[in-house]
Amino acid sequence: MLRLPHKSIRYAFLRQLLSRYRLPPGDWIKLDNVERSNRRFLLEHVTEVGSMFKAIAWDTFWVCVVGIPQCQRLLREHGDDLKPVTLELEMLFPKGFLRQMEAADHQHYRMALVRAIKSSSTVDNGASWDEIATSGLSHYANLQQETEHSPETYIRSLDAIATGMLIQVFYGANFNSIEYKELIRCYRKLGPYGLVFNIAEPQQQAFTEIHAFLVNLVKNKKCRNSIIIYLYENDLLDDTMLGNLIYMVEMGRYDLYSLFRWISKYAAIYPDLLKSASPSLIDAFVQETLRMDQSEALLRTAKRDIVFEGYLIPKHAKVRLCMWEAHKSAATFTDPLIFNPERFLNSNYAHDQYAPFGLDHHRCPFSDMVLKMSKTFLSVLVANYGVRAISDDMPVKGAYHWEPASRFSVELSSRNNKEQMA
Repeated sequence: MLRLPHKSIRYAFLRQLLSRYRLPPGDWIKLDNVERSNRRFLLEHVTEVGSMFKAIAWDTFWVCVVGIPQCQRLLREHGDDLKPVTLELEMLFPKGFLRQMEAADHQHYRMALVRAIKSSSTVDNGASWDEIATSGLSHYANLQQETEHSPETYIRSLDAIATGMLIQVFYGANFNSIEYKELIRCYRKLGPYGLVFNIAEPQQQAFTEIHAFLVNLVKNKKCRNSIIIYLYENDLLDDTMLGNLIYMVEMGRYDLYSLFRWISKYAAIYPDLLKSASPSLIDAFVQETLRMDQSEALLRTAKRDIVFEGYLIPKHAKVRLCMWEAHKSAATFTDPLIFNPERFLNSNYAHDQYAPFGLDHHRCPFSDMVLKMSKTFLSVLVANYGVRAISDDMPVKGAYHWEPASRFSVELSSRNNKEQMA
């Protein structure tokens, strides 16, 4: 049976014939194929075709834009014409995910969330996060020999740390309390093997369970200062907001444990860089990890035809704002492909040079929180353990992001044991 091209490709070909504007330059490369074998392909491609070009990926028409200033201009001029690509959650709660809301709704819910975050940030979470990280790493350290340093065991331990930190700040559940343990259990049902992009019956059931539990939690005031209690006490916690909180934790825990995994990899490769482990160096180490690997792209779908910098971005096209490549600019970063945290000790980068959490008003409102959680994790890791890489190899393209090698794990050796032996 003849398979027709995706509607975005058919439409792009048609508009190319009928429009007085050209599609962006470049061959019709199959981006998803070439990148899997060469992560640096776009860095090389930009030198040939320029900072904006077309491609095909997953049988869909794509337009790629490289360079933070160019991406900022596109969002400023055509932000309303571009729909963020994210989870479709309207089947779970009204109005769907904050990222995809239209202007008035987006402004209302975002402002309420920002106020709640600022309120929760006045609470000292450091000790709680430290306890969560300590417990999670200790759990893995005790199991590592028995499980032969299984990557799955380490990922599960990192997931427990990330989920626990987010549950604590979002819902105010004390570490290892009954409420804390129940929420951990429920979130493992929602995504037992990582983030599930296509919502199915198991996710619907788990979501309903978490929703009911949280409604009971706030009504009975079983949670301390937190994002959810601020929203509840200020009459801002409707079904849409609660649904967003549930899935912000769900998406956030996947992104956060993935970041912890990259941090662990670099801690194993460059242990000498962390000998002093000063707060400024810990911060620089996390920032450099974000620059090197965790910050990858912002994805949008064109809602209508757009003309940008003289080129046509046709309706239905996927638009990839290439942050990983932008953060490898030799004009901004000396030796950009080398991991070097000291660059963040010696330089302050502007938002049009370094933007790991998004651009302008699209910047993630949880960015400061993520940095604090990551610094807590790294501080606990290097204070208590020596870290050695197990089965490390080249990074791989995972379901949503680039990840350390599939078999990558770590061996944790207690610093206390070393001191006793010495």
